[in-house]
Amino acid sequence: MYDSNTEIKWDGIWREHKAFLFDEKSDKPTYIIDTPPPFTNGALHMGQVFWVCYIDTIARYKRMQGYNVLYPQGWDAHGFPTELAVEQKYGKKLGREEFYNKCVEESTANISKMKEGMLRLGASFDERYEYLTISDDYITKVQLSLLQMHDNGFVYRAAHPVEWCVSCATTISREQAEEKESDTYLNYVNFKLKDSDAVMTIATTRPEMLHACVGVAVNSGDERFAKFLGKSVIVPLFDKEVKIFGDETVEKEFGTGAEMVCTFGDKADVTMYYKHKLDMVDAIDENGAIKNAGHFNGLGIKEARKKIVDALADSGALVKKEKIKHTIKIHDRCGTPIELISSLQWFIKIKDKAEKINEIAREIHWFPGFALQRLQDWSNFIEWDWAISRNRVFGTPIPFWHCEKCGEIVAAQKEWLPVDTLKRAPPIKACKKCGGQLAGETNTLDGWIDSSITPLVICGWPNKDESRSMPSSVRIQGTDIIRTWAFYTIFRTWALTGGKPWESIIAHSMILGTDGKEMHKSLGNGVYPSELLQKYTADAVRLWVSMSGAISKDKVFAYKDMDFAKNFINKLYNSALFVKKALDEAGAPKAEPSKSMGIFDMWIMHRFNELVATVEKAYNEYNLYEASNAIINFYWHEFCDFYIENVKYRIYGKEPSMERSRHAAAFTLRYVLENSLKLIAPIIPHAAEEINSMFSNEYLFKSHFPEHKDDSHEAGYAINGVLFQSDIIDVDFRDTGALLNQIISEVRKAKAKQHLALNYEISSIDVVVPSQYAKAVEHCKKELVNICKIKSVNIKAGGDYSVAINI
Repeated sequence: MYDSNTEIKWDGIWREHKAFLFDEKSDKPTYIIDTPPPFTNGALHMGQVFWVCYIDTIARYKRMQGYNVLYPQGWDAHGFPTELAVEQKYGKKLGREEFYNKCVEESTANISKMKEGMLRLGASFDERYEYLTISDDYITKVQLSLLQMHDNGFVYRAAHPVEWCVSCATTISREQAEEKESDTYLNYVNFKLKDSDAVMTIATTRPEMLHACVGVAVNSGDERFAKFLGKSVIVPLFDKEVKIFGDETVEKEFGTGAEMVCTFGDKADVTMYYKHKLDMVDAIDENGAIKNAGHFNGLGIKEARKKIVDALADSGALVKKEKIKHTIKIHDRCGTPIELISSLQWFIKIKDKAEKINEIAREIHWFPGFALQRLQDWSNFIEWDWAISRNRVFGTPIPFWHCEKCGEIVAAQKEWLPVDTLKRAPPIKACKKCGGQLAGETNTLDGWIDSSITPLVICGWPNKDESRSMPSSVRIQGTDIIRTWAFYTIFRTWALTGGKPWESIIAHSMILGTDGKEMHKSLGNGVYPSELLQKYTADAVRLWVSMSGAISKDKVFAYKDMDFAKNFINKLYNSALFVKKALDEAGAPKAEPSKSMGIFDMWIMHRFNELVATVEKAYNEYNLYEASNAIINFYWHEFCDFYIENVKYRIYGKEPSMERSRHAAAFTLRYVLENSLKLIAPIIPHAAEEINSMFSNEYLFKSHFPEHKDDSHEAGYAINGVLFQSDIIDVDFRDTGALLNQIISEVRKAKAKQHLALNYEISSIDVVVPSQYAKAVEHCKKELVNICKIKSVNIKAGGDYSVAINI
C-alpha cells in the first residue's frame, strides 16, 4: 500500500544517501536555481507549496539529465510580517534591541515549521547552502552591495515625497499598496480671485489638505479657464494666495475642471509639484496628524476633514457635497489608507535606468514569454527613485552615517561589515565638509534590498567561484512580484556586476480558492497544505501542481483535481503490482527476445519513444502541465487500458509455442513501466522510487533520464540504443497499433451495450481496413481472437474503415 508513511521512508533514505548535494569539484555541467526566500511568518501557504513542488521537479529532472544541481533555499526574515507578529504578542513598548531579538526568535521558530513543510513535500534543496537574511554573512553582503552602489553614485539621502503608512509609521514601497474602492464626498469649494469679486469653484475629495494648497490647475486647452491663467486665487479659511496654471493632464470632465494642487494629496500632486516648481507645505506628520494648519493642527485626517468642511460651510465657501465612489490606496499589511508625505529618506537612483533594465531583461528567457512585457510595462513608467529606507527596527542596518548639519554621507569601512551605525562610532570624528556631528542611521533597509541579491549570494558573490559563476540558471517566482523581486534583482545585478541574474525565469500565477477568489482568512476559502498532505500524500499534491494548468494562468483549487492525482498514483501502483506478478509468471528476460516482438509490443514501444521526446521537450521548457498530462494519458489509457489488457492472454498462456511471445510481452511490460517511472519520477518521486524498488535495487535518483532516438531500421527502431525488431516489416507501428486498438475498443463497447462480460465469447467480427493495414491486421487475427474473445475475425482490404460485430 502506498501512503504517507512510504513517503517519509523515502525522505529518510534520500537524506541518508546525501542524494541531492551540490558538488563544487564535479566536472558535470552546473545548474543553479534561485528560489524565492519566503517571509518567515508561519506555515506554508498554497502559493509557496506550488513553487516548492514546481522547482523541485525541475531540480530532480536536471539531475537525471546529468547536471550538477545547486538548489539552495533561503529565508527572508526581515520586514513587516514579523514585526507585526511581535507587536501583537508583546505590544509596542519593547526597547529597540529587545524588540529586534524577539523578531529573530519569531523568525527562527517559523523557519523550522516552513522547512519541515517543504521537506515533507519532497523538496530536495541542499541545506549546506541555506541562507538567512538576518545572518551576519547575508547582512554583510547586503551592506557591501549598498557601499558599492554608493561608490558608483546610485545611493543618496534626501527629502522627497514618499508613500507612507501612518499606522505603521514607515515608508512603504508602491508594491505594498493595494487599491480599494471607497465612498467619499466630492466637495465643491469657491476660491475668490485676488483683487476681484469673482470666484473659481474647485472640486476636491481632500478638503483636509486645504492648508497645503500650493496652486490651482486647469487643463491648458480648457477655454472656460483661459482668462484665469496666470492669475491668483485666495485659499478659503487660510487666506493665502496661490497661482492658477495650466496643465494638459487635468481632466476637464472631473468636478468643475479646476483642481486644487496640494503637497501631497495624490501622485498627480507630486508630479505637478516637480513639474511646475511649486512651493512645499509639510501637511501631515508621520502619525497622520495635520500640521502647519493653524488651529486645525494635531487633528487626525478624518477629524480634520469633517471640521474643515464644516468651517467651509459656515464661511459660505462650500457650494455643495456630492457623494461618489473612488479608489484609494491602502497598505497591504494593515489596511490603512496610504498618505504621501515629504520625508528625509535613503534612495537609489533608478528613474532613468528603465532602458538598461529592459535591455538586460530581454537577454533572459521568460516562461511564459508575455511575462517580460509585464516587467517592461512597469519599468517604462518609473515615476521616482527607489525609497530604500524604512522607519522600522527589524531590518538590515543602513551602513552610513550622515552629518546632522549639512547632510554629508560617510560610508562604513568594508572590513567593518556587518555594521550597525547606531552602535559603532564613525570612522571620522566630525564632518569633513562642515565640521558637523555625524549621526548613525535609525532607519533600516527595505526588505527588497535584501532579497534582490539572492542570485548573487547563491553564486558566491563577491568572490569568484567557477563552480557557481553568474548568471544562475533559473528563477521561479510569482507574476505578482515581477515588478518587485524580478525588477529589482535585474536592476541590482546589472548595477553590481554589469550582467544578468539568470538565464531563465519562470513566472507563475496565483493559486485561488475553490470559489475562484484569492485565498484569504477573512473569506474562509483557504486550503491548508498540512491537511492535503494528511489526506492525499505529498506526491498527490506534487502531481496536482504539475497538472494545474498553464503556468501563466491563475489556478482555481478543486478537490476533484486532488482526487484525480491520488487515483492516478493508485493506478500506477496497482498496475505495477500486476506487472510484478506477470514477470513472476513469465520469467521475463532482461534483454529483448530476438525478432519476437508483436505489433502491440512494437506499438507501445514506439509510443513510449514518442512520449520521451514530448516529455523531455516539456521539461526543458518548464512546462510541467504538458509533461504530466502526456505521461498520464500514455500510461493510463495506452499502456494500462490497452497494452496490459491486450497481453494478459500471452502472459498467462502456458503453451510452449507461446514462450517467445510471452517473454516479449513480459519484457515490454517491464521496460515501459520502469522507464515510465523515470519520466514521472521528478514529479512524484516517492511513489516512483517505491514502485521501482519492486523491480530494481538501484535508486531512481541515481538513474539517467530516458533518451529519445530517431534511429530507424527496416524491421524496427532503437530506443536508448536497444534495437527492437519484429517479424512484421514495412508497418507503421503507431497507426497500426492505434487501428487495432480501435477495433478492440469497438468490440468492448458492443459487449458493454449488451451488458455482456468482457470475457464473453462472441460469434465474429467483419473488419474493413485500408489496404496498407491489411497485412498487419491479418497477421494479428489470432491476437484479436484471444484479446476480444471472438470465434472468428474476417478481414477485407480496401474501402473505408468499418467494423461489424456479430454477437
